[in-house]
Amino acid sequence: MKKGLSILITAVGIIILLGGLLTYGLGVHEIVPVPRHDLIVIGTSLIGILLIISGACDLFIKKTKEIEIEEKDERNIALSNAAMASGFKVMNVTIAFSIFALVFTGYMSEVPCFTIIGAYAIGQIVFIVRLCYLQKTM
Repeated sequence: MKKGLSILITAVGIIILLGGLLTYGLGVHEIVPVPRHDLIVIGTSLIGILLIISGACDLFIKKTKEIEIEEKDERNIALSNAAMASGFKVMNVTIAFSIFALVFTGYMSEVPCFTIIGAYAIGQIVFIVRLCYLQKTM
């Protein structure tokens, strides 16, 4: 991962973590009616910590010249892209089955359902647009 992206991920993680903690600490949950204000703190803290860890890990790893050459090797790039493609396919199937199972067992209401379906649709649209773009340019 590029250094700028790692810094951005770490900064967003810090903002989300502090935002969640300050939301509870400043009493914003009393002003804005939130059904489960304790989950907001836990959720934002967890998401912030995970983003900080994923961004900071790349920043603190010292790369030798051999590692940098290996990362730019075309074979390793192709292997990485194939692994990501498989992960994308598995994620699509598991999200679709999860939505189906949660909706038909009654555990999901309308707002989370349409939010997850929207995120799923955005991922599919980005895939199709990128595929068409790559087919035209190559």
